[in-house]
Amino acid sequence: MAAFNTLLIGYYGMQNTGDDMLMAAAAEGARRRYHSRNIAATGASGSEALQQLQLSAVQAKKQRFKGQDRLLKYWAAARSEHIIIGGGSVFHTAKDIAQKTHYLKLATSNQHCAAGVGLGPFNDVAAEKACATFLNACTFTGLRDNTSLDIARSIAPNANTALTFDLAPSMISQPAFQHALMPERDNAIGVALCPVERLTGDENAEHVRNQILADALIQHHRETGAEIRLIDFNGHPTLGDQQVHRDLCARLGETPCKIIPYNPNPYEAVREISKLSMIVAMRLHAAVFAYLSNTPCISLNYHRKCENWCRDIQQSTDFSIDSRHVDKDSLSTAIATIHRGGYVPPRLPLADAEKMALSNWTH
Repeated sequence: MAAFNTLLIGYYGMQNTGDDMLMAAAAEGARRRYHSRNIAATGASGSEALQQLQLSAVQAKKQRFKGQDRLLKYWAAARSEHIIIGGGSVFHTAKDIAQKTHYLKLATSNQHCAAGVGLGPFNDVAAEKACATFLNACTFTGLRDNTSLDIARSIAPNANTALTFDLAPSMISQPAFQHALMPERDNAIGVALCPVERLTGDENAEHVRNQILADALIQHHRETGAEIRLIDFNGHPTLGDQQVHRDLCARLGETPCKIIPYNPNPYEAVREISKLSMIVAMRLHAAVFAYLSNTPCISLNYHRKCENWCRDIQQSTDFSIDSRHVDKDSLSTAIATIHRGGYVPPRLPLADAEKMALSNWTH
């Protein structure tokens, strides 16, 4: 008899707000699709995010030897009835994709799904071939964007795939999400940055962008009195957002600014964003939460997944900026336009986004 009805596979329990929401959505999907009660997830023992969702953690709190986490995940898969790859950009390297295929084969049933996922960019041809093998082995794969769907149909034309959506909108009717939405806005502008430049060895590019942001935010504060709120979407001590936000905060000088630390409850991030008059979002799920809470958003796109999101919700190009080519004038213009009430919201209705997200569980 299986120990778990469903095992959720993803970058879970790693202090990332976006992944925390995807995990919550995947757990709800397991209940919808497989009527699961006993649900486990690939996260470390003691993870607050897993504990809040009452999910069983299958990894050790601290690895005692190299490869222990991988063995524990294989052991959990072998004791699980269903596998769900729950959201995110999780198909890049041949080794990691092959492991996902192994999870499917180890499970006690042949009913599994990947929901709201993005494919690529692949590191090499081997990764592309491994992804084709996975798609053919998985019962159903819901792709969150058209680019991923095109890739799937190209490399695995006979696999059961369909265009669905990011998982987060599937949660907007949940009581926890609705209770997080605040009825009034503060005179505050939010910022949620990602330290991608620093993590790729180009810290100077991060400093240049932060100075441009600081200049635009200082100008906005002088004109409106708005407070600046920097929201950490990743709380990892070395890979997280604290350092990039501290740098921006220092550049703001005497401008009122506060940093809101990572919270393992993703609905707290929804609450914080719903209180803002607008947000400048580099983190993908900061932009997603803004859309779901009807908060005006300027998306700073650092990755193809951010561009795909803006395209799929039909975000105005006036409020979608390449993070590598930010200039103060265009950013200040976008901020001022929103402040004057000239924001053009995404054209995709929320109800349609929710329906597409829920289709991950009905195919």
